[in-house]
Amino acid sequence: MSFELTIQDIPHYTYKDYEIWDGDWELIRGIPYAMAPAPDWKHQNTGGEFVYRFKEAFEKTKANCGCVVLYECDWKVTDDTVVRPDVMIVCEPIEGKYPVNPPALIVEILSPSTVLKDRNTKFNLYQSYGVKYYLVANMERKELELYTLQDNVYKQQHGLTCFNLTGNCSIEVDVWRLLV
Repeated sequence: MSFELTIQDIPHYTYKDYEIWDGDWELIRGIPYAMAPAPDWKHQNTGGEFVYRFKEAFEKTKANCGCVVLYECDWKVTDDTVVRPDVMIVCEPIEGKYPVNPPALIVEILSPSTVLKDRNTKFNLYQSYGVKYYLVANMERKELELYTLQDNVYKQQHGLTCFNLTGNCSIEVDVWRLLV
């Protein structure tokens, strides 16, 4: 007897399920993704540097535009999709425990276990939900890919240092210096 697995056989989970799970998970279109083991110290240090540089930029511009820089925080995209970017800048008010509106900027720092998800699944997800800037940092190779959303499609940029997060909020950050 043979058994053929179909898409209908795969369980579809929701945020309600996600809330009661032990451990670290992401939920993308109803499919759970384990987030273990924890990122190594280089990954954590790089994430901290991005947070520091973005917060420093907000202080320098004296921009009081309501944007916040978040590290390892859940973004509840839909009822069946919850992701945890390494760093994100959210410029809309957060009501509740987690942001529900698309961040203006997301940084993902590649790890061997997340490369495919960050470059494909999350790339497409962030693009389709209107995340204006998507930065993919590969610290092993000292590479940074920066994408801006133009006409609902990500276009790769080189050397960009000014991020126009909202109509009244721009910051200047030389993210390329973090590769040194």
